[in-house]
Amino acid sequence: MSERSGLTEPFITEVDLPAPVEEVFRHLTDPAAMVRWMGQYANLQPVPGGAFEIDINGVPVRGHYLEVDPPRRVLVSWGVTGNPDLPPGATQVEFTLTPTAAGTRLRLVHRDLPPQQASIHATGWQHFVDRLTCAACGVDPGPDPWDPASTWDQASTSPGEV
Repeated sequence: MSERSGLTEPFITEVDLPAPVEEVFRHLTDPAAMVRWMGQYANLQPVPGGAFEIDINGVPVRGHYLEVDPPRRVLVSWGVTGNPDLPPGATQVEFTLTPTAAGTRLRLVHRDLPPQQASIHATGWQHFVDRLTCAACGVDPGPDPWDPASTWDQASTSPGEV
């Protein structure tokens, strides 16, 4: 990964979800829908300047909604309380939703990650996008196997299967 000014290039991933764009958007803005695929707690106020707070497996992610364009785009600031490498609001995550014949194309861009956080977030986003795919399609992704409090059986069906 090349670096500029101590930051990595943006992490970018695209995935096609077999769910309507409005349903995927809801999973980015509704607290109950958000915790189905990411985190155990969410305080979401999806208006510019509104709170974007998620506790993900004991990690308090904190930021704000920067832009909300229903149902096409969500831009949030992102960081972790108590993490000097990635303080609250230090990075930006952009979700762009485009309708397709089969559902929605999700483009996720995470900008301004410091080098020591890039691979952690790349792995994390892959994990959570799989869970979002399930949740947005109405399939329960089950308890997050990365949650230390989870009782998910590693030998059972993968939560990423739809």
